[in-house]
Amino acid sequence: MAAASKLKINRNHLWALAVFAAALLIRLPGIGWGLPNENQAFSLHPDEPVVQIYSQQVNPAQGDFTPGFYNYGTLGLTVNSVAMRMADAYGPNPETDPAGHSAAQLLAGRMVSALAGSGLVLGLWLFLRRRIGDWGAGAGALAAAFAPGLLTHSRFMTVDVLATAIALAALVWAVKAAEAEPGKAVMRASLIAGLMTGLAAGVKYNMALALLALWAALALARPKGWLAAAAAGAGASIVAFLFATPGAVLETAAFVRDVQYELLHTSSGHGLVFAGTSPGFIYHFFNLAAAYGLGLVVLSIIGLAHGGRKKQAWILAWCVFAVAYYVLIGRAEVKFLRYVFPLIPVLAAGFGWLAAAAVARKDRMGRVGVAAGILALGGFPLGGLSGSMVQTTWMMSADPRQEAADWLRQAGEGKSVGVPVDPWFSTPTLYPLSAAPRMMPFGARDEAMRAVEDPSVLRFVPENPDERFDWDTRLLDEQPDFVTFSSFESDDVERLAGAQGLPGELQVQVDRYAAFAKRLSEEYEPAIAGFGLDGPPIHDLMYIRPRVWIWKRRADSSATSTGTSTGSGTSEAPATAP
Repeated sequence: MAAASKLKINRNHLWALAVFAAALLIRLPGIGWGLPNENQAFSLHPDEPVVQIYSQQVNPAQGDFTPGFYNYGTLGLTVNSVAMRMADAYGPNPETDPAGHSAAQLLAGRMVSALAGSGLVLGLWLFLRRRIGDWGAGAGALAAAFAPGLLTHSRFMTVDVLATAIALAALVWAVKAAEAEPGKAVMRASLIAGLMTGLAAGVKYNMALALLALWAALALARPKGWLAAAAAGAGASIVAFLFATPGAVLETAAFVRDVQYELLHTSSGHGLVFAGTSPGFIYHFFNLAAAYGLGLVVLSIIGLAHGGRKKQAWILAWCVFAVAYYVLIGRAEVKFLRYVFPLIPVLAAGFGWLAAAAVARKDRMGRVGVAAGILALGGFPLGGLSGSMVQTTWMMSADPRQEAADWLRQAGEGKSVGVPVDPWFSTPTLYPLSAAPRMMPFGARDEAMRAVEDPSVLRFVPENPDERFDWDTRLLDEQPDFVTFSSFESDDVERLAGAQGLPGELQVQVDRYAAFAKRLSEEYEPAIAGFGLDGPPIHDLMYIRPRVWIWKRRADSSATSTGTSTGSGTSEAPATAP
């Protein structure tokens, strides 16, 4: 009996290792996308340089946990700092190979996200296996593993996947607290749930809502001393948050400043990006369809409703968190796809419950349910395995910005390329600093752009650089041989064309684009169909495959040059949180 028990334990460990390894293996292809190289000094992901710079401000070995940046918590930066310093110890020399050194740091930070995403899948599988069996656990784990948005963002050095993984741990321990034997076991599990909640909030502040799952689970089970356990969990979450983000106490002024900025940012919008879009409650449903899969969303909600009707306390507790979180992001004006990630483990649990129920049935309805689940996992409609494969293929292929830059370099000596907006991550990589973050001073970026030859890069800048703006038709007076821009710059202004009642500052940008596009079509013609034309329209999936267009000056164009200066720019603005 003892030998059999030992064999069973070992087999369970092997299964857990296999689940984690499989989840990690599907995250590794494409993890090198957009990294710095000899032609490109910064990542093509706009947020990674910000995360990289502020992670370097944290040095756990020297007791320095105050980066001076609190748009989100410090724990993610601290973990990245450790990973980056390990890369520094064994990676390229920053003096002889700066691009290779930066790439190694970013790759180390990306591995943090990949490991967190894999741990999320494993944690969900272990949790579901104890409650709904192997079939349901397998289905739920596969749904989370194949979620295209979550998978793609598991290859970025950002905080979203890490925050989601720790929040899932908080949800798991919330249920364990309600299911524990009355007494010390309830208190212990509640403290751990609170600890995980605080750590998750120390990565992204809104993960503090995971505490609602603990309170809901305890309120439903009502074990002896549950009120004290709920209070202890809340206290533990505060202590853990302060441990994860000590700057809340040590740099209170900076902490309050950045948190207030984030609150203003989410309530006022993100420039043109989400202007004129549907309310967040509707918008995020379609984000879920893209990040997870439309079929999976529908089946998962059915599963959660079915489990709730069966009075499954763990499903009800998780749904309390999910509903509260959805209300929070639904009320905001900033609607990035990555904001829905914490909902995916809850939905995957609902899918697992429904799959287990379908397998348990031996009738026609059970077989229909199994078939529907397989189709949804495969990606019908949207998402699932097929969506993950498409996005992974994109990340393993040449980036459209690199392809456009290579095409322009082959256009011949003495050619010039006009860019109607500031060179940034969205611009073809024509020179190493083209993707430099906005926190780099304008003068440095402008100087780097002016030094480029074959082709030279032109950007109209008036005598006072602070007066420059996007889509200035005076750029075309410079008669560049080519003009290039991407979907990042044009999608939003094109979407808002003809919209009524736009705020004045947005209407001005739409009108400027319309005037620029009209003149461009008169004096230029498409030089090539474009690059990345099969790319996604969603902003933070477009990172990996923007659409890039190149226009060539018509031979019969008669516009004359004004002789004005060129540079790079839009008005400077504070770096926003990734």
